[in-house]
Amino acid sequence: MSWNYRVMEFEDEIEGKYYEIKEVYYNRDGTLMGYCDASVSGGSFGDIINTLDMMKTDAHKAVLKPSDFEGESEEVTSAKMDET
Repeated sequence: MSWNYRVMEFEDEIEGKYYEIKEVYYNRDGTLMGYCDASVSGGSFGDIINTLDMMKTDAHKAVLKPSDFEGESEEVTSAKMDET
């Protein structure tokens, strides 16, 4: 399994279309597995800067939508991540 940060497009009746940075997880074969909220934290100021740099780099990749995930869109939870 691997992961990266990706911009995802969402839409709802109240806000309309909006975007968020998510952690996106991939199966071993590279197919999309799921996503969860991204956080910016670390053990040092440098860790935070590195995370922001990764987010900025990954933001240039194609924007994903929940419908891009196989089956129903699924938000990954920490409990599900422990199962893999």
